[in-house]
Amino acid sequence: MRKNLSYRLVLIILPFFLHTAQGQSDRFAYAVTAINKAGSEWIALRKLDTRTGEFSSILLNMTDKRLPIYDLFTYKIVIDQMAPVLVNNAPGNNSPQPAINSGVAAIAYDKKANRIYYVPMNMDQLRYVDLVTMKAFSATDQFFSKAGNYTFQTASPITRLVIAPDDYGYTITNDGNHLIRFPTKGAPTLSDLGELVDDPLNKEMTIHNTCANAGGDLIADDAGHLYLISASNRVFRLDITTRVTSFLATITGLPQQFTTNGAAVDENGKLLISSSVYKDAYFIVDPKTWSALPSPVIHPVFGSADLANSNVLLTKTTAPAVLLLSRSLDKPGMIRVFPNPVLFDEVNIQFNKLPPGNYTIQLANALGRTVVQQKVIITRPTQTEIMHIPGFMAQGFYYIRVVNEKKIEIGTQKLAVERW
Repeated sequence: MRKNLSYRLVLIILPFFLHTAQGQSDRFAYAVTAINKAGSEWIALRKLDTRTGEFSSILLNMTDKRLPIYDLFTYKIVIDQMAPVLVNNAPGNNSPQPAINSGVAAIAYDKKANRIYYVPMNMDQLRYVDLVTMKAFSATDQFFSKAGNYTFQTASPITRLVIAPDDYGYTITNDGNHLIRFPTKGAPTLSDLGELVDDPLNKEMTIHNTCANAGGDLIADDAGHLYLISASNRVFRLDITTRVTSFLATITGLPQQFTTNGAAVDENGKLLISSSVYKDAYFIVDPKTWSALPSPVIHPVFGSADLANSNVLLTKTTAPAVLLLSRSLDKPGMIRVFPNPVLFDEVNIQFNKLPPGNYTIQLANALGRTVVQQKVIITRPTQTEIMHIPGFMAQGFYYIRVVNEKKIEIGTQKLAVERW
């Protein structure tokens, strides 16, 4: 008797797709350096080519007295560097903070909006630079100490900042008592998510050791974690949802005087770290062993107080280069995906004549591994939902899968993502 097969499995070798799906799109990192190689005033925004090791000329002097600061909402000049004023950032014991800068304490790169978010050294106010117009904007009512209800100390600025794949910016206070985030879409309101929780295996390597774990920088991965690399070169992994923080390692292979002040991920998935006190090289760290090697010194190296790009650590388990491709639908046309290819980071998924209920849309890479998923409730015979394609995802072929609330796959559609 001939059986009706509702699914077909196809095996394909995809070496090109595997390379594309795991690639990192940024082959650079923004860096905050001194004006000159021997300087120690962290005010110059440059671009570091991670393939050649070459630093660009100064893109912006972030404390230039001719640089006005615009209000994020009214677009009026609120801080004129030529006429410094005092700004009260929070009630209670928080002291007024000078509006002018003495340097930049932390930066993060928002690729989607083409912005550099930053925090001045002598205050804890959130700001950003529009990289198209090179204008600086301030969220005039958004102070980290106000969001976390703690007292700001000039000696303890916000020194680490990152934009994660979930489109939120994050920082961790030096004492580990505040995980603070802000959305990069809409008004950047600061929210305190709470105190970090030590993994029991941390023991004496507690995240709440302010002396040992101050400073440094943050990066993100593709699985909902942040990584804190402290100035003392310690590495902690933080689960954003639970705030559980695990001590992973102390980076080896670094010069004795090296302190990590900037961190980013290169196009090969390795960690880049820079120092504001060691100026002979930056270092490349293998995240599997947390061992470091100096960068090839081809061009003059600037000490960097901070680094930022949009790349993330790729940590999810990879499968062999043999992929189980899409299963054919019982009823073609039940799911339609458009536009295809995707050019502008948004894709529409149209549902046709599916039973009402709860469904999950999954965006999977060429290995079949889910990268993004989104819940949806189907209530109409024809319904269209929008899924956002994260900017960290490289150009290549992906798959849109739809599963019902019983985890049964309804169908899969191939999707091409293109990057300009």
